[in-house]
Amino acid sequence: MSEGGLLEKAAEQNPSQTVLLAEHHTPQTSTVGVGEALKTVALFGIIPVLIARILLVYLPGDELIIPIIGTSLVMVVVFLSSLAVVLWRLGVFSISSSGFSLSGTSAAASSVVAISYIMMLIFPLILGALLEGELSVGQVEYSEDGESITIKVLQNTISDKDMEASIIIFQAGQQVWSSTANFSIDSGKGEGEITILVDDFYSTNALPDSPYTMELTIDGDSSTRDLTYSQITWDTTQWTGADALSRDITGVEGLASGVVKEDPDRCSGDADNCLVGVVMSAWSGLDTGADKPARMPFADYTVEAVLMEGNDVAIAYPTISVSNTEASWDSEGGIFGTGSGTWGEYGSEFAMEGSVFDATFGKYVPRDEFDSAGDYGCYSFTVTVTQGESQISDTSYYDYSTSNSNDIWEAVSVC
Repeated sequence: MSEGGLLEKAAEQNPSQTVLLAEHHTPQTSTVGVGEALKTVALFGIIPVLIARILLVYLPGDELIIPIIGTSLVMVVVFLSSLAVVLWRLGVFSISSSGFSLSGTSAAASSVVAISYIMMLIFPLILGALLEGELSVGQVEYSEDGESITIKVLQNTISDKDMEASIIIFQAGQQVWSSTANFSIDSGKGEGEITILVDDFYSTNALPDSPYTMELTIDGDSSTRDLTYSQITWDTTQWTGADALSRDITGVEGLASGVVKEDPDRCSGDADNCLVGVVMSAWSGLDTGADKPARMPFADYTVEAVLMEGNDVAIAYPTISVSNTEASWDSEGGIFGTGSGTWGEYGSEFAMEGSVFDATFGKYVPRDEFDSAGDYGCYSFTVTVTQGESQISDTSYYDYSTSNSNDIWEAVSVC
């Protein structure tokens, strides 16, 4: 008689025994093998974690770091999620309408999972120790306005790395500033940045022969960089670190040139050529011993200029403010030109504009706009540059006279 027939007969005689017999003869779920475990770990564990680690460099989540352990929050979530999927696929637990339950798996499959995930945890540490490159100091870059310096620190590293640097600045061999700075090396870029402000360490002009150098110490290793030769590029010009670290005006000069010409509207009496106005110019920059000071594109200062007729003010030019070659002043409705200009980019000279334009002389202040009488006699022109508490000035003298119906305006050593 068949087994099915025996069960039917037993069921007729004793229903409770039928349940026990049916349970006894129900086929058992096969145990997961090592091969299946390896395949599952590879597909749902190793590959997702590897892809996540590669993409992490480009994701915003790279900035989410768990405190103390310094691990990416995204990687922790991916790691634990993949482990949960692997255990579920291997039947270690199940989720059904009746809830969550553990079902267990073979010792071999469990060992494969455990060893694989332990290796995924320690492999980045081993790889980092083997592949982490030597730390080096790269380029020193100035901001366009010359107000800050950024030092590049280079190192190939498997994960982001927080570090501390000791910085010492020397000028002509003498220490002028020291500090420490915390920075991070981005594992994706293989570099970190340290930024310091020029105002923090600036002492005196680097030019002509007082260069600045920087000593940077990280993890006991010291590097020295000359701050003189780094390039700063503007739209039309290029400067060096020496230019950016030379900001104290040491040379000032002024010149008042008389505009003498035929002008029926302004000449009176028998004068054929008369003084119709004055062109005022000034030079400011670095005194190098030459005839005129050298330009200083990164200096910030203010300029006062006044033309005196004896003891009376003839022209009091509005205060000119200069910052990174950009000059501005109150034009007073066009009496003093446009109110803006460039000083120190292409040279150290600056022409102080007036209200009248002449093709030969440029913009000049006409004599009928003098605050003084504008008579013959001695005039003086003083240009004063102010930087904080420091002032430097220059005064030149001029004799205004007439001869044979021609006005004469000439520079003299003293009146």
